Amino acid sequence: MLRVVAVVVTVLALCCGCRSKGYVDMQPVDIRSWQTPVSIIYENSDTVSLKSISVALRYNDNFTSDTLSVYIQTSLPDAHQARERVVLNLQRGYRATQLTASESIGYREKCLLDQRGSYIFTITPCREVCGIEAVGVEIVE
Repeated sequence: MLRVVAVVVTVLALCCGCRSKGYVDMQPVDIRSWQTPVSIIYENSDTVSLKSISVALRYNDNFTSDTLSVYIQTSLPDAHQARERVVLNLQRGYRATQLTASESIGYREKCLLDQRGSYIFTITPCREVCGIEAVGVEIVE
């Protein structure tokens, strides 16, 4: 009987309480000279929840700026596209022992992705950048 209860509790926990509410995908870039676009594909199935979208960065000490200017192109499942220039403000804290740091910088808050299918976020630096190791997108409900 105890074994049956344990199995039922485990199944309920897996089905009800352990769903991930977030998505992160990062792609490595040329650490010496990032200048090419990075595309992240997000498969959306939830068309009713509001989401926050951030740009995720991993960088090292060779990246010395407090801001990063990028172009972000968003392609929707119905083939519509939007492109904008965005200045990302980094919260660079004290990092005495870290060789690299990761940060998520807010891009859009309370967005409704109202179409099912593939959203493609393409991030391109406005100029050549040194010290960036990886770039990506974080989406959180």
